[in-house]
Amino acid sequence: MQLPRYLFLPLVFLVACLLPASARDAAKANETLLSATSPFEDMVEFALAKNFASVEKSLAKADGQAAAVKDALPPASVGAFDGQLQALHKVVVAKDHYAVAVCAVEIFRLLLDNLDATKLKVPKEVSLLDYAGFKLHVLAAAPKPDWDAIRKTVAEAAAWWKAAKSKVSEKGLRDAVESTIRGLQQAAQTENLPMLHFAAQIDLDLVDLLEGYFEKKP
Repeated sequence: MQLPRYLFLPLVFLVACLLPASARDAAKANETLLSATSPFEDMVEFALAKNFASVEKSLAKADGQAAAVKDALPPASVGAFDGQLQALHKVVVAKDHYAVAVCAVEIFRLLLDNLDATKLKVPKEVSLLDYAGFKLHVLAAAPKPDWDAIRKTVAEAAAWWKAAKSKVSEKGLRDAVESTIRGLQQAAQTENLPMLHFAAQIDLDLVDLLEGYFEKKP
């Protein structure tokens, strides 16, 4: 069935208006979620250093962004975010530094998982490599490290790098990340905690360089 011309033209105009708005909304949501990761990254570091004054400041910052985060998240993820944030508050009150680090790094992951990868200048996998570095620091700090969980996180990091490396034409940077991934794999295989911690820190440092590389790309 053909639409009458007087209905067809307004529909075309409406679709043309909605598509750019949808793209803008996705980009804005990405910006909100990426900005919101910062206090949770900070909380991981502060919690592992047992610096609770700074943990509480970062939590206050996260609380200030929570409403915007919930607006940016898909409805199906809002409940999980709320629940994890409430759990984080409880362990901060209890001053359980390791539990704070665990909760904060998982909220970081939830935010990244809800990014729209099609609207990102820096590939989502680069942000996930950032998460992997923080997650490995948390796992390495456990009273009794869970090497199966460590190996799983390292395998995820290797897969994320495999997906991203073809987009990196700068050989020196690509080789540095490749060597770091191999270092993580060797540390996980041999259960070498100092090597794991060192390679995870190099991963975090290289993520900064990867982000700068992609930000500068036309």
